[in-house]
Amino acid sequence: MGFAYEISQSGNHVQVVGTGKITTAECIGLVERVMSDPRHRPDSTALIDLRDAIYEPKDMAEVIQISTALEAFHYVLKDNIAIVARQSTLFPAEIFSTHVREAINIRIRVFVDMDAAEEFCREVSGHAA
Repeated sequence: MGFAYEISQSGNHVQVVGTGKITTAECIGLVERVMSDPRHRPDSTALIDLRDAIYEPKDMAEVIQISTALEAFHYVLKDNIAIVARQSTLFPAEIFSTHVREAINIRIRVFVDMDAAEEFCREVSGHAA
């Protein structure tokens, strides 16, 4: 199915929802669309809801491709990214977030609870999500 995203009116929060089976190409396309959106601000937080999505990378190279896409925009990734996953997909999401944290040194965490993810975006960045 893919991704949909909204950027708050203030530009300081991006809400992403992934549904159905998503691909590496769709993940990279999402990164490029959001980061190129004129409403996006460098101090934006992002909450990525993957509870209704399935992503099964073929290998670590695909995870690295997504990380590389994020790295290209590291200058506008100054605040927090929260990923919300189902318990059954928590492990792959954690592997991805660990790789991204190490590659581009941003604050990214994985949650199974939407409220906790929203709080992470508000609390650490000082923004109202």
